[in-house]
Order: sequence, then C-alpha cells, then structure tokens
Amino acid sequence: MLIFDYSKEGRKAYSLPHPIEDTKIKIPEKLKRKTLNLPEVSEIDIVRHFIKLSQKNYGVDSGFYPLGSCTMKYNPKINEEIGSWEKVTDIHPYQDESTV
Repeated sequence: MLIFDYSKEGRKAYSLPHPIEDTKIKIPEKLKRKTLNLPEVSEIDIVRHFIKLSQKNYGVDSGFYPLGSCTMKYNPKINEEIGSWEKVTDIHPYQDESTV
C-alpha cells in the first residue's frame, strides 16, 4: 500500500519553512515546482506506514533464513576479528610478500 492511499484531505504531519528569497543561488522559474504533491496524512499514519514497510524487510534476527545465512552472519565477525590482529595491522604496505 502506498502512503498516498492513506491520504485524506486536511491532514498534515509536516511543516515547511517559508522560502528565503534573499539567497545567492537563484532557481530559474521553469525549474520551480508549481504545486507540491505530498500525501495528506497524520503523523501517526506516517509512522505506522513506515513501520509496516520495515517489517516487510527480512532480517536474520527476525526468523529463519536458509541459503547462506551462516556466511552472512558469521564471516563478517570473523573478518573483523582477524583484521584487528596486530600481525595484520602492523604489516608495512611495502613489506616484501615473502616475509609476511
């Protein structure tokens, strides 16, 4: 469902500042929007909408995820640990490969 589907005339969960006319950058009139097409929804509708969207994203902490989940969960932790070892961090970039 789109956020526009929740739109009802008169609801408003945002406030926009008045444009400053005294700016150094002038926007050509042909590039300025004549109307601002935003959905008319309350703040709670926006929060609920984006929470529903976030729950559609799948995470390894919210359920079973087969096919490569071990690689996705554990390798980065192992790589971070090994990458922090002094044997790795103290290698000089120009050190001869045969001595590494």
